[in-house]
Amino acid sequence: MLDNKLKDTQKYALDCYMNILAKAKQAGEENKLYIQRALQMINNFSYNPMIVKETMTRTLIRLEREFALTMLNNNLFMPPKANITGEISIGKIAGSERNAFLSFRNLNENIGLWGRAGAGKTNFATLICLQLVDAGIGVRAYDYKNEYRDLIPHIPSIIVLNPKFDKFNPLEPIGNPKDWLQFIGDTLQQDFNLRPETKFMLLNYMDKLYQKFGVYDNRKTYPSFKDMRDYLLTEADNKATSASNKRKIYTCIETINSMLTSLGTMLDCSNGYTEKALAGFSFVSYEMPNLSSNIQSWLTKIRLKHLHDKCLSDPHRHVLKTVGIFDEAKMLFSRNLHSGGTSIDYIKQLITQARSAGFGAIISDQNRAELADFTVNNLSCQVCFNLASPKEIRSTGYAIGCNEQQIRYIRYLKIPYAIMSVAGIPPFMIEIHKSPIVRHITDDELEITMKSRLSQIPINNNPKNLFSKEVIFPSQTPNNHSRDLTGYLITLRDFLQQIKSSPDSSVTQHYSVLKLSGRKGNKIKSQLFDNELIMEEVIHTGLRKRPAKKILISQKGEEFLQWLHKKVKAA
Repeated sequence: MLDNKLKDTQKYALDCYMNILAKAKQAGEENKLYIQRALQMINNFSYNPMIVKETMTRTLIRLEREFALTMLNNNLFMPPKANITGEISIGKIAGSERNAFLSFRNLNENIGLWGRAGAGKTNFATLICLQLVDAGIGVRAYDYKNEYRDLIPHIPSIIVLNPKFDKFNPLEPIGNPKDWLQFIGDTLQQDFNLRPETKFMLLNYMDKLYQKFGVYDNRKTYPSFKDMRDYLLTEADNKATSASNKRKIYTCIETINSMLTSLGTMLDCSNGYTEKALAGFSFVSYEMPNLSSNIQSWLTKIRLKHLHDKCLSDPHRHVLKTVGIFDEAKMLFSRNLHSGGTSIDYIKQLITQARSAGFGAIISDQNRAELADFTVNNLSCQVCFNLASPKEIRSTGYAIGCNEQQIRYIRYLKIPYAIMSVAGIPPFMIEIHKSPIVRHITDDELEITMKSRLSQIPINNNPKNLFSKEVIFPSQTPNNHSRDLTGYLITLRDFLQQIKSSPDSSVTQHYSVLKLSGRKGNKIKSQLFDNELIMEEVIHTGLRKRPAKKILISQKGEEFLQWLHKKVKAA
């Protein structure tokens, strides 16, 4: 019986040996050292099926990779019979001496770039940008990763707008002010999940603010978002405002305050750097790093609305005038963001209808399958770089027209190779040119360069503020135990004053002095902490027990406490 088991083991080892040898000959790797070592390992440990199996599995994986590379070098993708002509040179068609191009028409009808991080998508996009600018076509990059600033040494007429030195007023209307307010309300509702009744109330207050600033009388001074926040604070203080409306107002204040906190002074202006102000620059990059996804999405939509209006105002139709670049496209074009909802889906309208206005899009992402159908169905050209996920490889491969054998080798694509699919032509492989970018522009270099360029653009950065209070209000709405606003402010004042006067006391001691329950005290502490009015410090005693905690008032909290003293005294 033992002899039979040994015979089976040796037969299994022999089968594995022959399998590796056959695969190695097929790939032309039979004389490689790793093959010889694998065969020797199987021969030496033929009595141990586990070692034999592990050796065979590891060797076949490497053989498959080497075989794939050999096939790619032999050009598994046949060169197209017709020449790929156009105005933008992107590389060389693998397996031939011909060059590959993109036409302005391709760009006007949108193109898609798919590939994992570092696969070459940005190199491809910057290569296109340089040639578009040389051809006199404007480019707008919506940059979430600070990559397109590196084009500054190569494009003289480039401007990079960063929240540190950008000025933009979303309340400066495009076209009819009433329609613009509706658009602002729709986008806020979609990106910040506002309830319909809250959106309706916010639109009503924005309408009143427009009236107070004379926007409907064609005055050129517009309210800023800071004005909007301050105006809502005055309405919250109004004794005639009902408790339910106050809760909605605080929801709006929380939304607006989150943007003011994230974007700093960027939104505190009457007239910002709109498309009209930036008309002299051929390349504009809107940097939005380190912002929450809802703020990035909302800000991009507002910018696009300005751009679309400029394109529509041009009398020349169906002529490529501007190209927008969208890296991390799922930020705007995800199928999850565009399924249902009552707000206007402006992005869908832009992708499906803006072609006639001369707007084209370069849509780039790592996950094509996550994008909405209206996006991937409106692409005239797709370029596939290296992908790692089996799901994405299969989905993207089928989408660009690859067969089963071609799909199998997408995972082995290396820079500078990619697979290109143009409408009406089978997919083919291209060797992409390298863009001339050589170094990264630092934040300090960017700020110095851009401030000197932006200083030449006249804008009104100091609007008339009718409601200024210079206050950052807590983000949470007072609940049932403190509906009276004055009482709520007194509670906050006493809490901050106690922390300031007794910085060494523990949290429990503060609650005891203020006669607050743990639940109520923790709720107030969380509100103040979320708004950066207090800081928490952990004290390690060195003993094996939970470390002690104490809370300190921040500089922001000191300023807010002074405002609270004045507010309570006035009440």
